[in-house]
Amino acid sequence: MKCLICRQTEMVNGFTSVTLERDEIRLTMKNVPATICPNCGDACVEEDVALRLLDIAERAVKIGARAGVMGDLEFIRTVENDR
Repeated sequence: MKCLICRQTEMVNGFTSVTLERDEIRLTMKNVPATICPNCGDACVEEDVALRLLDIAERAVKIGARAGVMGDLEFIRTVENDR
């Protein structure tokens, strides 16, 4: 698929960071699987990944997170599966 922003190159699989904000709360998740444009750097995540990120963020807010960086998504997935 060609990049929707620059329309110059094909998107490639990779990893990106995603920052979600609500009011004064800011959470950044690293190592998120995405398709990335090697030309302009635009990154897109699949719908299932986006829904998972929103779920993780909601859970973090419910337990009192105000700001932070969540490292490896695989680690987060493993920890949540243990619950």
